[in-house]
Amino acid sequence: MHEFGIAEELAALVDRTLSENQGAKVLKVVVEAGAGAIEEVSLRVAFEEASRGSPIDGAELVIEIAPREYHCFDCGTVFPEPEGRNAACPVCGGANTISAPNHDVVLKSVEIEG
Repeated sequence: MHEFGIAEELAALVDRTLSENQGAKVLKVVVEAGAGAIEEVSLRVAFEEASRGSPIDGAELVIEIAPREYHCFDCGTVFPEPEGRNAACPVCGGANTISAPNHDVVLKSVEIEG
């Protein structure tokens, strides 16, 4: 389960952020994950475990899922997942497209007490 490794890294990032605010308690952590990058329930459980006993313990974890993107082999355009089944490129109209995986998990914000 790679979510535990992600949760540990998120907790470490938040902890480094707190170094400037000694004694502060974290209220909310917002992350953005690529579509299919994580299993949300597993990340929540892992984050809870990784933050136990720290200033992050009990913080709300908000997970925003980034939309899936497609890549056009004909013109190089990267575009968001289209509605419906047609994944034609919106720039050149080409059908030579593929879903571009996004495995990124990004720490977007940390809300602290006070």
